[in-house]
Amino acid sequence: MLFEDAHWIDPTSLELLTLTVARAPQLPLLLLVTARPEFTPPWPADAHVTMLALARLGRREGATVVERSAGGKTLPAEILDQILARTDGVPLFLEELTKTVIESGLLREEDGHYALDGALPPLAIPSTLHGSLMARLDRLAPVREVAQIGAAIGREFSYPLLSAVAQQPDDQLKEALDRLVRSELVFGRGEVPEAVYTFKHALVQDAAYSTLLRGRRQQLHARIAETLER
Repeated sequence: MLFEDAHWIDPTSLELLTLTVARAPQLPLLLLVTARPEFTPPWPADAHVTMLALARLGRREGATVVERSAGGKTLPAEILDQILARTDGVPLFLEELTKTVIESGLLREEDGHYALDGALPPLAIPSTLHGSLMARLDRLAPVREVAQIGAAIGREFSYPLLSAVAQQPDDQLKEALDRLVRSELVFGRGEVPEAVYTFKHALVQDAAYSTLLRGRRQQLHARIAETLER
């Protein structure tokens, strides 16, 4: 049983979780709870409860994440050093910044590795996670609107609701969703038209939502409400 982001938990769910922790020794159960440091568990530190504090990744682990995000191919040392320095051991930032660099056109793919295609321009690599996510969304300009509509719906959105709000031809909408899934900014489960999509992280949803102008946001939320009401 997995409870993610317990720092956002509501009182009723926390009561259920606490009761479940208390009963865990009598059940064939592995219960895993993830939370940010500000979350204080209300249950005692019993023998069946183990607390693990996850630190930021070190250089070796960070380099491993970069290589795996690059499909097993190594990056030039200059690029790797910048990615490791700017991401400060944050796994999501390591993944996203690596993909941003690969998609940017700065590198060319050779046998088992990437090489710089000319000199590295100054400020070519974003210095923040938000900047990295925005750069990736900008390069997906033809499908960015679908990401924006999905972000207005929520962290998770269904194909029927998205289709009703987007008002795009099915083949065009499916292609846009396929591109978002291939980019790993969005994960999908199930088959269209019953498919459900989830943003990889709340920060990805926030980045897509932040690109909407206020008037467009209002239009989308009104259309979403009308669709749900119907």
